Amino acid sequence: MSKNQVFEKIEMPKSVSDLVLEQLRKDILESRFELGEKLSEQRLAEMYGVTKAPIRACYIRLESEGLLEIKPRAGAYVFNPSDQQVTALCELRVALEVEAIALAMERNYEVLKSGLMRVQKGMLDCLGKAQLHRYQQLDAELHLVIIESADSAYLHETYCNKVDSRFAALRNRFSRDSCFEETSMNEHNALIDSILHRDLAKAQSLLRAHISPKPYYFTALNV
Repeated sequence: MSKNQVFEKIEMPKSVSDLVLEQLRKDILESRFELGEKLSEQRLAEMYGVTKAPIRACYIRLESEGLLEIKPRAGAYVFNPSDQQVTALCELRVALEVEAIALAMERNYEVLKSGLMRVQKGMLDCLGKAQLHRYQQLDAELHLVIIESADSAYLHETYCNKVDSRFAALRNRFSRDSCFEETSMNEHNALIDSILHRDLAKAQSLLRAHISPKPYYFTALNV
């Protein structure tokens, strides 16, 4: 055997718990369950073809992500934020993302630029093909590009733990508004253009306006 040979590591299969976690998270994000809906361990176990044990395990993880609320002696419920909580979530996004874009432009401008342009192209393709679920996934990915390019561990941790999953689930509800995707794309295009021109002040102003709470957020969540 040559010392210079390179061997690929074998990828281990995912555990049942990991697979259940991914599927339940996906089902919540894609609105297969209503906000505030009570989840039954037995029903989920039957749906996914597993025992109750991995269902219980993923409940704990999804509670930590803010997607589930576990009430003692009552069960697990899909999160159902009040108007005040949605406002607070948007305020947290503003605090994190407006700072992240400044750090990203200072520390990793080329990575930020290439990442945003890649996602932008995918979003435009999705709109042209009416692939709205995929558009929503790329929308979330675009904002993660900003967060990751900031190269700030605690900022990234806070965003992933407190913002990312919650807002991804809400974004799918907001998209029921017919003008959501068009408005979203226009705002993203303007934001990316300001970054390409290295105009930090404009980029932060556009980003703040883009992620601040909109009136139709509350209409969409209260129908």
